[in-house]
Amino acid sequence: LGGLCDLTGEVGRYAVQRGTIRDTDGVRLALHTNSRILGAIQSMERIPSAVNKKMDQLRRSVEKLERMLYEMSLSEATGRRVKTSA
Repeated sequence: LGGLCDLTGEVGRYAVQRGTIRDTDGVRLALHTNSRILGAIQSMERIPSAVNKKMDQLRRSVEKLERMLYEMSLSEATGRRVKTSA
């Protein structure tokens, strides 16, 4: 579980990379991934203490990605071009 929490940091770095090129879908995928991992761990009856320490980092990662996606939507709404793969 600790490794899974660490993976979310790598997913966050991927999202930043995608965000710099205005890839909304890439950021959305990263947010979805980290949110699902956070939800799965939170749904456990008992979270090991070592993992519990990493939960704050995971929550902050999800919040950061939500904020990034929101800021990208504001940029798009003001007329800046945002790349989507759809």
